[in-house]
Amino acid sequence: MNRSILFCIVLFASTAMFAQTNNPIFGIVRQNYFSQVVNPVDSTVLFEQFDSATIRLGTMDPISGDVTNIGSNAYPEFINLTGAALNPYDNTFIFIGASNLNTLDLNTGEMINSVPLYNPIEESYFDNFRFNNSDSTMYGLARRNSFDPNTMLTNGEVYLAKTNTNTGEITEISTTSVAQGFALAGSAIDPYQMVYYFSLGSSLLGLDIYDGSVYSDVPIVNPEGIYFDNFTYSCADTTIYGLVRKNFFSTIFDPGFPDFPIQVLDSSTVRLGKIDPNTGIVTIISPSTVTQGGYSLNSGAAIDPETLTFYYNTGTNLVGVSLVTGEMTSSTPFVFEDGQYFDLMRNFQNCYTASANRSNPLISGVPSLTDDKPLSIYPNPVADILNIQCAGSVRRVEIISPDGKLVAVFKPAGLNPAIDISTLAAGLYYIKVITNDESASVAKMVKE
Repeated sequence: MNRSILFCIVLFASTAMFAQTNNPIFGIVRQNYFSQVVNPVDSTVLFEQFDSATIRLGTMDPISGDVTNIGSNAYPEFINLTGAALNPYDNTFIFIGASNLNTLDLNTGEMINSVPLYNPIEESYFDNFRFNNSDSTMYGLARRNSFDPNTMLTNGEVYLAKTNTNTGEITEISTTSVAQGFALAGSAIDPYQMVYYFSLGSSLLGLDIYDGSVYSDVPIVNPEGIYFDNFTYSCADTTIYGLVRKNFFSTIFDPGFPDFPIQVLDSSTVRLGKIDPNTGIVTIISPSTVTQGGYSLNSGAAIDPETLTFYYNTGTNLVGVSLVTGEMTSSTPFVFEDGQYFDLMRNFQNCYTASANRSNPLISGVPSLTDDKPLSIYPNPVADILNIQCAGSVRRVEIISPDGKLVAVFKPAGLNPAIDISTLAAGLYYIKVITNDESASVAKMVKE
């Protein structure tokens, strides 16, 4: 199941530049290698032949355009345009190379794990995957084809699934197929409502992360333009943003085949838009085109929640667009240490420490984040000592894993206690604080 890619889809780029934030964006730095080959028909003509490619982890500064390699390791890997995931809690970057799930260390750039993807139910792909900050899990689409002996037709099947980054095992969440395919427009996760969104091209489908069922299914109503691509969820304002692309064509006629007109792409416009997942209505934010042309589909999009900026990749430039005005705030050319392309962009800040507001009714062990009394915990993330502030005398503190298991219990009687959690493994937990009057408050905690 090798769907490796060695290219970006790029049309045009703009060159304006303005000041912007320097929060780094992570991605895969790719270098292609070619050799000169003599044309066997005409020995005076040379052409380039692709030999190999290497990838490495890097960061990009949106202000300077500098792409900095992380560590010294480069790997002879291919990349798939099936998505990427940045886990801010264990500092890893995950992507698919050929049929392997690869994990890179954000600090060193080293590949700390590479395992084959496998689905115990039936062989499948794992597409459009993203990391969900509210439960530290990577979700995507398990896709496969099935043959119907009655109709003699091959049908596509798509299931919401998650994967274990340590073992590569794909676990299907949907009990039945939810679609026959998907569009290469991206995906988005609402970590508050626990919904995974993907596009069918003409419609936006939301899947309930808890059980894989269809949460919403609405036609994409785009007032101007045809495509809504590279969309992603913004935790800064709980909105799904994406790129509205409109193509312009002219018709030409081949003198040899006058009855068969050919459409030729003349130009494209790109504008920032947002979509209401409940209605499918796309609202265009940009007053005019941001760039003439297109963008790298395997680049994805990244949102800086501090400056409310949407970033996308044209292949040669990183373009920043204001979420508020839709105006381009920057278009910065990439400057590489050692590389040619910057793929699969992800950033650290957006949705960091987001918590689910809609709890899973099927798992009683996972508490709802609706508090009876105000609760404050700090520091968060925490390494050893966690301080608790709650309106009432604390009788019991429970530490619960995302799958509902009770991990630890503390009984630090008194007001505003502190507990030592240094022995807990790093990761995401729920902390449930019960006071003497049996009131319960819940918060999400990240253990470093």
